[in-house]
Amino acid sequence: WTPECPEYMTALKYFHERRFVRVVEELEGLVVQCLFELSKANLAGTGYKMHKYISKAITRRSAAIRSALEKYNALAPIQHPPRPVLDYSEVVGYVSLGEFSLLKYSCYDVLTKPWTVPENRDMATKYFKVTRAHEEILRLNVEIRRLALWIDHDDNKIHSAIILMTKDPLLAAELKDVYAKHHRTNNIHRQCLHKIYQLPCFTGEPPPQASDPIELEDGSCLDSTLGMLMMMTTKIW
Repeated sequence: WTPECPEYMTALKYFHERRFVRVVEELEGLVVQCLFELSKANLAGTGYKMHKYISKAITRRSAAIRSALEKYNALAPIQHPPRPVLDYSEVVGYVSLGEFSLLKYSCYDVLTKPWTVPENRDMATKYFKVTRAHEEILRLNVEIRRLALWIDHDDNKIHSAIILMTKDPLLAAELKDVYAKHHRTNNIHRQCLHKIYQLPCFTGEPPPQASDPIELEDGSCLDSTLGMLMMMTTKIW
């Protein structure tokens, strides 16, 4: 073989690429190991001796990363196309942020995939976020309806118990105090629900409307929704 032979040039290109790939794979392994060690060092419940051991391991790993980074920077400019030269601070940033875009050079076939383009990844991420948002809206419409019925049922259950316990004024007074606390909390939920109902993009069912009042045995009146929930409460309890 001579330097002008196609086979020689192909083999030389493969030799340089293979060295670069091995260096990047080594750097990748060190970076991932350092990431796990950092996460373990910040984990709750790790003892003092373990913290000391991990700190020494991180120090050794930092020296190994510097050595691997020097090899990477020596080979990066002579690649075709040239690869970016990095410094230690950038690699440490990749460790903390989980950004390993430089490590994709460890496999040249990966660079030809459509998902290696940042714009394509951003578009795919936005698409799936929109898809999940539509699914979440359908679920929220159900949960909003359930919450509206639940807070009405919670208020009406206690209120009906107060009305029916006219023979025990002390218990009725205690129930009134409980009712006041629950009613104040439920009114906060009602205000939030009212704001949701007023949104122009709200696609759920409208809130239940009160109709004619229902007369109780003691002569007091409740609306139909309250009466219905009282009957439901009576059946449940």
